[in-house]
Amino acid sequence: MRRLSRAARAVSAATLLSRLLGLARESVRAALLGSARLSDAVDVAFRLPNLLRDLFAEGAFSGAFVPALAREREARGKEATLSLVNRAGSTLLVWVLLAVALLAAFAPQVLGAVTSAEFRADPERFPEAQRLARILAPFLLFICMAVVAMGALNVCGRFFVPAVSSAAQNAVLVGGGGALLLLGTTGGAAATPWALLLLLGGALQFAVQWPALRREGWRPRFAPDLRLRDPAVREIVRRMAPVVIGLAATHACILVNQRLATSDVGGASYLSYGFRLVHLPVGLVGVAVGTAVLAEASRHAARGDRSGVARTLGDALGLCLAFALPAAAGMAVLADPIAQLLFRHGATTADEARAIGETIRLYAPAVVFYCCVRVVVPVFQAQGRLRVPILAAFAAVAANLLCGVPLHALPEWRWRGLALALGAGQAANLAVLLGAVARAFGGPRPGTAAVLAKLALATAASAGAALLVRDAIPAGASLVARLVRVAAAVAAGGAAYVGAGLLLRSREILVVLRAGGAAGDEAESEGGDAS
Repeated sequence: MRRLSRAARAVSAATLLSRLLGLARESVRAALLGSARLSDAVDVAFRLPNLLRDLFAEGAFSGAFVPALAREREARGKEATLSLVNRAGSTLLVWVLLAVALLAAFAPQVLGAVTSAEFRADPERFPEAQRLARILAPFLLFICMAVVAMGALNVCGRFFVPAVSSAAQNAVLVGGGGALLLLGTTGGAAATPWALLLLLGGALQFAVQWPALRREGWRPRFAPDLRLRDPAVREIVRRMAPVVIGLAATHACILVNQRLATSDVGGASYLSYGFRLVHLPVGLVGVAVGTAVLAEASRHAARGDRSGVARTLGDALGLCLAFALPAAAGMAVLADPIAQLLFRHGATTADEARAIGETIRLYAPAVVFYCCVRVVVPVFQAQGRLRVPILAAFAAVAANLLCGVPLHALPEWRWRGLALALGAGQAANLAVLLGAVARAFGGPRPGTAAVLAKLALATAASAGAALLVRDAIPAGASLVARLVRVAAAVAAGGAAYVGAGLLLRSREILVVLRAGGAAGDEAESEGGDAS
């Protein structure tokens, strides 16, 4: 657990920075573009390269690429591993360039297929989304290059620099967006500069990893293997194919939700802003621990050590729940104050901020399931058992649609139903995954019930303390008053959680506390790689 915790907190320290900057980015975006027509257009335009990134780069490619690099490193050493990085990365690059060209050429047709009739008929939203989609298409290229670098560094045992790379994009957007606000460039005049800042940020995600890769001995060489003659590249593609199918089902569900959300002005923006709050704990916990699990479990799987894989998963789920449960409770209790603090300024009104707060509250249950899914899936990827995540993804899609579509049809729910449906989908996803884990490795470890009971009691104490402080401090109109209310409630909830964890002697909460205390040291130990 020590090695896993060390790797996870390195990623967590960097990911926390990135996610906090991501919140600041969305706050700046809300001030520049608002939460209605223009913001909807930007969200829809950026959704397409983002989905393709998740589908082909961060999802399928990364899940197949990292285990392949781990096997190559175990079998043939570091030099052969870096050579495989060039061959696999070049092959991905060729296909991504084709996707970028097609997206730019057929933006109207693609956008028309994934948005509602109301959105397509809107003379402001649809034309603007087409224009921005063409500008943003190359974002996919930059991010895919960053994902290749990230996988290579993770296998070399370097976690902090890849994780902090996404902070570069958010820092550019926060700084550039802040400059636009100071210049008074808001509304329609800010849309194109914002899109260009997104492109610059994507390029920086790769650029900040370049020095660390060079120090590991990597030298770039364009060597695509389009005919898949290399067995290692062929194996990556073979492993990608079923994952792409599973992720395609998930992303089809996302696109259905987007099509429904765009039927309400502001609906897509409310969901996008609200989901940014989900990104914070999921990024800090699910992605951070999941990244460490993929690398660690891949090493165990390459040696045929099934008990090591099972032990890695058990430790990771404990860490995950110790973070995710209080995070979800905090989101539910403080949804409206957080939305008022982050989004009620500039072009976003108080009513729009309240709508975002409703979305955050409905998203809260999904945090726990989402984080756990992100931790469990890499175990199957490391073992090459890719059918299980695919079946789980289809279960998630079915549950999401069965919950979201009927709720969206109700006038009092609309986009709210889509937010609630995310949790239902991820719960079904996790249920299928854990069922497969039980069949492969046996039932829960001894003491699991006691662990869950302690975490639940500590979470209840945290939520209760945050609720008391929230209600004791009146909502203020000024930014300072809103900040004080949220900060005091978060501090009270955090103190109650720590106190309850110490009182109950929860091992998982104690590990979280030690990880938090060591995160700064871990960041410093790898932080020099970014210079």
